[in-house]
Amino acid sequence: MTRLLSKVSPLACALLLCSGAAHAEVFINEFHYDDSTSSGDTGERIEIVATAGETLTSYRVYLYNGSTPTAAVTYDNDLVPAGSLVTCGGQVRLATLTYAKNGIQNGPNDGIALVNPSGQVVKFISYEGQIKASNGPAAGMTSTNLSVSETGSDPAGRSLRLAGTGTGSANFTWQAPATASFGGCNAGQTFTTTPPNTPPAVTGTTPVNGATDFPAAGNLGATFSESVTAAAGAFTLSCASGAKTLTYPGSGTSFSISTSTALVAGEACTFTVVANNITDAGGAKPAANTVVNFNVASGGGGGTGYYQHVNTSSPSQLRCSLHATIKGHTAYPYSGGTTNTWTILEIADEDPLNSGKVLDVYRNHSYIKVTDRAGGAAGIKYNREHTWPKSLGFSAETGNLGLPNSPHTDTHMLYLSDANYNSDRGNKPYGNCSGCTERPTEVYNGAGGGTGVYPGNSNWFNGSYFQTWGKRKGDMARAVLYMAIRYEGGTHPTTGQNEPDLELTDNPALIVATSSSPAYMGLLSTLLAWHQADPPDANEQERNEVIYSFQGNRNPFIDHPEWATSGLFTSAKPPTCTLN
Repeated sequence: MTRLLSKVSPLACALLLCSGAAHAEVFINEFHYDDSTSSGDTGERIEIVATAGETLTSYRVYLYNGSTPTAAVTYDNDLVPAGSLVTCGGQVRLATLTYAKNGIQNGPNDGIALVNPSGQVVKFISYEGQIKASNGPAAGMTSTNLSVSETGSDPAGRSLRLAGTGTGSANFTWQAPATASFGGCNAGQTFTTTPPNTPPAVTGTTPVNGATDFPAAGNLGATFSESVTAAAGAFTLSCASGAKTLTYPGSGTSFSISTSTALVAGEACTFTVVANNITDAGGAKPAANTVVNFNVASGGGGGTGYYQHVNTSSPSQLRCSLHATIKGHTAYPYSGGTTNTWTILEIADEDPLNSGKVLDVYRNHSYIKVTDRAGGAAGIKYNREHTWPKSLGFSAETGNLGLPNSPHTDTHMLYLSDANYNSDRGNKPYGNCSGCTERPTEVYNGAGGGTGVYPGNSNWFNGSYFQTWGKRKGDMARAVLYMAIRYEGGTHPTTGQNEPDLELTDNPALIVATSSSPAYMGLLSTLLAWHQADPPDANEQERNEVIYSFQGNRNPFIDHPEWATSGLFTSAKPPTCTLN
């Protein structure tokens, strides 16, 4: 056929392989594009075979013009007909696309792409030279060039065909031009019996059936014996607190399944792999549902043994043994990566009335997750509040080794906050104030609201201090108290990265921006009073569980409020730290 770059007579053909399972395959089996007929190439055709006998009506063949081999373009595409069953050793289905004279270009450097019903290229071949597609379904792909070709001196009635014995394309090789056999068995080609398609099976789950320690914010998991496609409803989770919406990839062998929320500590749940919504490449489904019954880890003390080495014999021994217990946590990036502080906080600070929203700490406003982060469109937005201001000892997001800076990214200390209220707080220490500016809360979930009366349900601030509203005073206090015990200087026990020494004080003169240690925050007496006035509630305890499931450490003053005393935070480091 004469080469055309724009208007060109129809046709597309395709070659080889629709990949299903290795034993059930669709591919190009034969084609003819050039002969010596003076009036133009005749009988141009492409034959496609389905080794499992399935219909081929949803497959499509694209023809590529490779006059510019590095930027080949499509010039035709056609649906493949259903085809007919033929016995060539084993039974297969053959379908033939027939073209008018000169329907398929003669080369050099022309090609064929075979596309499956999902729009995926399952084979991209070329003849008389390799090509790279610049458009169409094969865009960006480089062809597999055949070692055989036709010429203008070949008589009509010949073709290029596969021959050999086996179950799929890997068992066959392309042959030089010889008598065509479109719609029938190729000379020298025998299909052996296709083995049965073994259904996929679940080989593992997270958690396992009967587990009692699944993290409140953990990801579920399922692993299969082969790659499968997971349709909508393939995985379900039902808990005592209600059904959960799950997110997961559409295909794979191993699935990480996110709840995008925190489960309730101690609650019973059932995780189900729904067999009818799981399929392998050959269409087989698991024999039955997989049902996993489990319990979320209980709160209140961090589980058996977490505090077993804590020594309460004296304030100094309590301090050093608490530090030894909670140090060395897993630090996540502040931003970026797959899991970062946004990821954790948007679960930890989730609105208890709406899992698609978060509830901030200062304004008591409910925000849409992600959408309402600061930096987007105008309106009330939220960002991340460093309860221990980052300018007081750890301003950088990464540490001296280039790793996430543990104090800067510690989500026990970070809270989601209204962006404007966060700005009002700045790096002021927490303290009670008079003659301050009011920042009111909203009425939501049975709390907040009202203005004009001090302290009421409002936040208050001046140039020196920030006073948190009553319902969240204890939360802020315990976050800061935690930091003073978690960070005692030295290095991270696993990574070796430097860590600051953070101390609490009642002396405002010590609370200054610094990158040196010790760095101070306060006011200690105010924080301890807030801690007593607003003890941990169920929401704060659940938050502790969420962060524990990510970082691997806990805020001890949520689990054991009685440990937070002035003596603890003013105690000196003992000569020897004795762990129980």
